[in-house]
Amino acid sequence: MSLHLSLDCRHYMGDRPCRFKQRCTCSNYSPMGHRLLIIKLGALGDVVRTACLLPTLKRAYPQSHITWISLPSGVRILKNHPLIDQLFSFDAEGITAVQCQSFDLVISLDKEPGPTALCNALRASDKRGIQMSQWGTAMPTDARVEPYFELGLDDDLKFRRNTKTYPELIHEALGFDYVREPYRLYPDEAAKVRAINLFAPWKASGRPIVGLNTGAGRVFAHKAPGRERWVELARLLLDAGYGVALLGGPDEQELNKWINEQCGGRLHATGTRNAELEFTAIVGQCAAVVTGDTLGLHVAVSQDVPTVALFGPTCAQEIDLFDRGVKLTTELPCAPCYRRKCEVDPHCMDGIKAEAIVAAVLSLSPVNPSR
Repeated sequence: MSLHLSLDCRHYMGDRPCRFKQRCTCSNYSPMGHRLLIIKLGALGDVVRTACLLPTLKRAYPQSHITWISLPSGVRILKNHPLIDQLFSFDAEGITAVQCQSFDLVISLDKEPGPTALCNALRASDKRGIQMSQWGTAMPTDARVEPYFELGLDDDLKFRRNTKTYPELIHEALGFDYVREPYRLYPDEAAKVRAINLFAPWKASGRPIVGLNTGAGRVFAHKAPGRERWVELARLLLDAGYGVALLGGPDEQELNKWINEQCGGRLHATGTRNAELEFTAIVGQCAAVVTGDTLGLHVAVSQDVPTVALFGPTCAQEIDLFDRGVKLTTELPCAPCYRRKCEVDPHCMDGIKAEAIVAAVLSLSPVNPSR
């Protein structure tokens, strides 16, 4: 090749000049170093909390280039993260792009056929996490991963005997020392300005704004309180001197409208069609957030927002609020269960009383008594 190209330079673009506007190779040459790939699709909240690995990887490999492949929603929410060099969607184009590269380390953390098969197919000198067996089933890549993998096979181990958080578990499974620090998301400036402007008139009253994240996905039953409990909670928070903002996605559009109607229209609507990082910026404006074990919880953690986290069917011990929140768990003996359907009445979330939630909010974000 007659062209002198620094193809392994982190500034090299290929289709246009790099930001230094120099011909390759120049004095700004910065080799990628250790090339790392994270395969994490999963639920969006799981993608967010897996970002706890990023500072760890940069400590372990200071000169490194990190690629992450995820579903489109994962790509959108991880956009702007300063420790991610390259993001690909888990589609034909993205899969082809990573298959044509070579990596020093591949981290694979999903058990579904697509990501485990991709782990097997990639060129890498070191693969850690979960791969596909010759029978098309998920299996650990090595012995270090086995304790983490076993959690999915043993309910008693997962529900009762395990005391470690998800960040601890995946660090151990991957062979990295764990330094406890919150994971981060990075809304762009436009999203932050929009959120600030949305909350400005609400904050003018001086009332702290508590966000109620009313949804929790459709996979597991009763990960969020019932609609009547949200109404009861919103009324108590209003009486205590708080402003209340309703948070959620498209699935919560009708629910949030109904809750607000039951509260006489006194609640603040933040919208249910916000893009992932717009939602993140909105959560970042709240004085505190009340949420089930779902995306809103992890977004609040990523923005250092004090969080009251409610646990019914899922495992509270796997969640770390990093000393910025309170966990409230049901007292029903059947929980946790991870059931997809449940006919128990009253259900696990009914066991968490609205008064206890308000007390937790007060402990995290007190109301100024002069207001």
